[in-house]
Amino acid sequence: MADPIILSIRDTVGAALRFVRENVRFVVSVAALAALGQAVLLALGPNLAWMAAVLIAVLGAHTVLTTAALGGAPTEGLAANAGRVGAAMLLIGVFFAIIFIMLMFTTMSFIIAPYQGEVQAAGENQAALQAIVERALAEQQHIMAYAMFAGAALAFLISTRFYLVVPATIARKRVSVFDSWRMTRGNFLRIAGARLLLLGPAFIFASALQSLLATAVGAPTGDPIQMLNYAQANLFGFAIFYTISIFLQIVIYSVLEAALSAKIYQRLS
Repeated sequence: MADPIILSIRDTVGAALRFVRENVRFVVSVAALAALGQAVLLALGPNLAWMAAVLIAVLGAHTVLTTAALGGAPTEGLAANAGRVGAAMLLIGVFFAIIFIMLMFTTMSFIIAPYQGEVQAAGENQAALQAIVERALAEQQHIMAYAMFAGAALAFLISTRFYLVVPATIARKRVSVFDSWRMTRGNFLRIAGARLLLLGPAFIFASALQSLLATAVGAPTGDPIQMLNYAQANLFGFAIFYTISIFLQIVIYSVLEAALSAKIYQRLS
């Protein structure tokens, strides 16, 4: 039986950085095409067609970058590759949704437990039930905070086991979700460490630049309703903000994630 492959955090992070450094122009071009591609439909307003364009642009860019990091021809079979990657991401999304629903149900059970008497007394009075829930949430915010922290930690842990889904799906030309779970066995902590070391600073840097951009154009952040109102009142400012934000997200963060996952996959496959 072959000895298990032991990843090196330094080597995998270094390989991902080398890919980006050696392909800067290509990465910028991909990010620009994705950002400008969704901007074409954004000119008609933030509607469902535009949202679909954003998903397609981001999915296509990530597929192209991952394919390139694997050493393949970036645009060869792009539509098929992107379709398979999208299907894999959808399956993982369903899995995460189930976990999120279970977590929220458990959390709400703990929050409402001290108020069971009041809930039973309220019966089917929806107004009274809503008031009880709002009071329970206000008086036990710490439980919701703990749940959110636990959810974020759980999402990171599970996504680490699914981290090779995209490169595996592209390389094997089939949806490969649970192959990633098998391949990451024995190297979980090293993959998690590589993600934190490389992607943590990139995420913070990209987020900081996006916040500065939002301040510059007067776009609200953190509140989807306010952002929607801003988009309706100032479509040009919103288009500038969102287009540049997507470009920054891809050229700073997404390319590193694509490269890191590809290099880890190559080492473990």
